[in-house]
Amino acid sequence: MKKILILTIVALISTMAPAQTKRPDKLFANWEYYKAAQLYEKAAVKNPTQDIYYKLGQCYQKMHRYNEALVAYDKVYAMGHYTNTAFYLDYGLILKTHERYADAKIAFKTYSDMVPSDKRGSFYMNSCDTAIADHKNDLPVKITAVASLNSNMSDLCPTLYKDGMIFISSRKADDKGSKIYSWDGEYYLHAFYTQKGKTDTSFQKIAPIQSSLINKNYLTGPVCFSKNYDTIYFNSVKKELKGKEKKTLNIERNKIYSAVYKNGEWTELKAFQYNSDTFSVATPYITKNGLRIYFSSDMPGGYGGADIYYCDKQANGWSKPVNMGPNINTFGNEKFPTMDSAGDFYFSSDGYIGFGGMDICVSKNINGSYGKASVLKAPFNSAGDDYGITFIKSGKIGYFSSNRSGGKGDEDIYYFNIDKDNLPCPIVTSTYVIGYKCPPKPQPVVVKDTVSDVVVQTVKAKSKSAVKKGMMSIHFDLDKATIRPDAIKTLDSIVSVMKNNPEISLNVNGYCDWRGTVIYNQVLSEQRSAATVNYLASKGIDKKRMLPKGYGKTKFLNMCSEGVECTDIEQEKNRRAEMWFTTAKIVAVTSAQNK
Repeated sequence: MKKILILTIVALISTMAPAQTKRPDKLFANWEYYKAAQLYEKAAVKNPTQDIYYKLGQCYQKMHRYNEALVAYDKVYAMGHYTNTAFYLDYGLILKTHERYADAKIAFKTYSDMVPSDKRGSFYMNSCDTAIADHKNDLPVKITAVASLNSNMSDLCPTLYKDGMIFISSRKADDKGSKIYSWDGEYYLHAFYTQKGKTDTSFQKIAPIQSSLINKNYLTGPVCFSKNYDTIYFNSVKKELKGKEKKTLNIERNKIYSAVYKNGEWTELKAFQYNSDTFSVATPYITKNGLRIYFSSDMPGGYGGADIYYCDKQANGWSKPVNMGPNINTFGNEKFPTMDSAGDFYFSSDGYIGFGGMDICVSKNINGSYGKASVLKAPFNSAGDDYGITFIKSGKIGYFSSNRSGGKGDEDIYYFNIDKDNLPCPIVTSTYVIGYKCPPKPQPVVVKDTVSDVVVQTVKAKSKSAVKKGMMSIHFDLDKATIRPDAIKTLDSIVSVMKNNPEISLNVNGYCDWRGTVIYNQVLSEQRSAATVNYLASKGIDKKRMLPKGYGKTKFLNMCSEGVECTDIEQEKNRRAEMWFTTAKIVAVTSAQNK
């Protein structure tokens, strides 16, 4: 992936380097990873040390050439324990991009033991388990590499435009000799237009946008457009620093520009008012009404490396940037914001518990507000970098970019159409993206007896069927103790059992996820168990037959324990009320029952 897509400030390499690496060390410090890697390769032949192989691996990791990075890091690891703690975090991340999850967990565990204050070690350890578990629920959703677009170079960030598409590519943009980018050894990125054929995957007449305002000699893209396509927004890197500033700042930053289409050409180039020489602003997305612009930036004051911000259109320009907050942004990097027609907010991040590299995430639009984002399921996400999603039909049909294994170039463009997939159940965005799997088939009420095995009967129409031994549960929204519609069926089944079996009683235990204080969650868990009892009582079940208790933020059902960042769906598993039948007589109830 190109530097234009990275945004974050790169840590400079150690100055305590042996003499033979002074030149590549300087190239590394200047973000010239392609040239530095060539020299580190030669240095490693003469002096194969852990330090040199680690620097070599870092170069390839920065270039997102993960296969070469793994080869170098494997050599570091094979030489024995390495005192540079940062290596184990980098090694684990590269192992994860190759789905070597067991080895990655060992690397992350080593890092966590060496730097216990840094929670990233345990965070990434948990992410390996989640990736393995998530694949068990994979559905046969198909993605297709768009052969008519992809080349042996990098092709990425497709954007619908009139009767075709505009995408970004490192293929040669002209016959005069496009310039080579010292970050990764490819041509600079430029914006290309292609005309759509008869199908969603057939494109023709690929050519760079003929505008010196947009396709400069250096990096260009991604791009987005106003609703009627008369205004383009794009980020670009230009050689503007001079003199003392160039010597001090060393590197040019990504900046956002806009241009207007008039009389057959792009004119009126305008710089975004929050561009800076000291931090990047990039990957813009303009809303359909043109009143809000989203972008990614590593400006000071964020949550991590690069966060997503927005500005609102005002009479005299744009409002001050607003950080989208912890429901979107993490300790990692968030970028490539976009929306579908339903208003759901998509972006890519390396700070969520995902599959590896950058993962495409979504935050659902709930009455104009955005909840905690979730990572999309495979095959949208892979062990590699996945980003730049765009839609033909909201949540159903569209394109995205990825450097996953098996591609034609460094990055390729992929097509998906959930409407045409032969799936085992109807899939909608809210189910597939957030729920990850088909809705469960209706199950009989499960019963657990704490005294002796009992046989109870449920009434379904006029037939009776035995209910098995076990436990039932319902779930709650964040910070709520309100009975949700999806809990009614379970609770009504319990009502049937208890009405037909007056000799049994019911235990009801409430729980919370880890967020919030101990006292707050204790009260909330009691309210959840009480709400469950109150619902059953409203259906005619005597409260004397039910025992509600609250257990606060305890007895978690998954890895989402105190301090572990999880998706809201993963947290929801712990926001629950558990119920089971017993033949033991209820002799006392807590005051929570009457709340």
